[in-house]
Amino acid sequence: MKKVKKSLLLLTLILFCSQAFAQQPAKAKKPFRDAVQAGGLLFVSGQLGLNSLVQGKDSFRDEVRNALGNVERILHENGLSLKNVVKVTVYLKKPKQFDVFNEVYLQQFSDPFPARTCVIVKDLVRHANIEISVVASTP
Repeated sequence: MKKVKKSLLLLTLILFCSQAFAQQPAKAKKPFRDAVQAGGLLFVSGQLGLNSLVQGKDSFRDEVRNALGNVERILHENGLSLKNVVKVTVYLKKPKQFDVFNEVYLQQFSDPFPARTCVIVKDLVRHANIEISVVASTP
């Protein structure tokens, strides 16, 4: 009976901690700003697409949408839009995800496209599959 009680207590603790973690927003204290304006440009720090990936149910496509959504939100907070973006830097973990990334990217950006660099990396923070940073021109 003691083993059953200990198991139930452990299971309850695990479920409680999992739910508490899942309810935490993706924004954590960080030693940098989301964006910095300098010399007529807005530099947006790398954005992950982990908003709703805490439980791992989202696809890579959703992760890309979330990352681009975070970029767009920061641009809007600074009075800009994706049309102001002049440079995009993308970090991907898997080369095979490049085509899916491009499909989602083309839903957000149109011609004339910003300059872009895409780098394949071994790993990203918080086990993300993509990180996107941009530079936008300010009026």
